[in-house]
Amino acid sequence: MKTKLLSIAALCSLFPGLASAQSSSFINTSTRGFAGSGAGAMISGFVVNAPAGQLRWVLVRGVGPGLATFGVATPLADPAIRIVAGNGTVIATNDNVATAPNLTLLNTVTTAVGAFPLNNSAESAVLLGVPAGAYTVQLTGGTAANEMRPALLEVYEAGPVAADQQSQTISGLAAATPALSTLATALRLTGLDATLAAGGPFTVFAPTDAAFAALPTATLNNLIANPAQLAQVLLFHVASGQVLSSQLTNGQQVTTLRTGARPLAITITGGGVRADNANVAIADVRAVNGVVHVIDQVLLP
Repeated sequence: MKTKLLSIAALCSLFPGLASAQSSSFINTSTRGFAGSGAGAMISGFVVNAPAGQLRWVLVRGVGPGLATFGVATPLADPAIRIVAGNGTVIATNDNVATAPNLTLLNTVTTAVGAFPLNNSAESAVLLGVPAGAYTVQLTGGTAANEMRPALLEVYEAGPVAADQQSQTISGLAAATPALSTLATALRLTGLDATLAAGGPFTVFAPTDAAFAALPTATLNNLIANPAQLAQVLLFHVASGQVLSSQLTNGQQVTTLRTGARPLAITITGGGVRADNANVAIADVRAVNGVVHVIDQVLLP
């Protein structure tokens, strides 16, 4: 009993307001089923209730090998999870819990909510902050074609996210920010939402909805009709590694993920930062897998 009380106290100290978080929509859901590859995904949904402008911590776990400890025969060997927002944007993925960008906090929350530890590196887990809305979790595993194996899918809510805590992936930030809804749609159309929901770190120069709207109508329609071309434009806005505004220098050339493209030219005058001809309107929006600089123009290679 003493350990349990300490765990709850530790959780409340990490997430202020947890003890009185009566607007939470759930505490925990756990579902055991069968999962495989491709169309054999195990799928579940959850809905988060939170005040406008507030994020809730959600811990999602896909468990396979660990089920053997509980007497489950031939469980899913290598589970992977993908979390999709209500608008279809992939906001988080994980195929190996050890690669989670906020692993230390994830492990702390795992203990605090009373979940059993994930001792096998093949297990999957994600800890992220999400706004109110409906979400879908897909649990898959690299089994042979048409082979389904036992797996456990768990979702825990762990209270409100403090204002200073980094809790979302870059894709999650785009999906949750109204002014970046066009970018979120473009990422989804090209499949780059999954890229920016995993791995990293990345630095993204993120055009606002107004920036996309300012493009000539023919240019915007052509990009929407050609996802491969749109992907190349979006990759011109993404650099490998996390580069904060304080690390940018006047005249710096930033190499992007668009293969063969010229670098972005950084200009700093009077404290203002420009990437090519775009002004950085909001700098240093932190994500768990990088940083976002919001810009007022779409950058064209």
